[in-house]
Amino acid sequence: MNQEPQKTQQPKASHPMSAQDFAEWGANHVAYIRPIDLEGKTVYGVFSADGRQLGLTETLDLARAAVIQNDLEPVNVH
Repeated sequence: MNQEPQKTQQPKASHPMSAQDFAEWGANHVAYIRPIDLEGKTVYGVFSADGRQLGLTETLDLARAAVIQNDLEPVNVH
């Protein structure tokens, strides 16, 4: 049996993300879906990771389908 203590390495320091980097992180991979009240009716907004509105749909299922059809990962926001 090996009696040597395990050797661990410090993780390499990474450069901190700028606010702009953080805002753009995932913008090409993730779309957020959240309900929106539009003239007394609930619709579903689809937004990129940086907050840009990509579209509106009448149902959550349509929003999810549109996101997936455009090769993005849907994420619900409450």
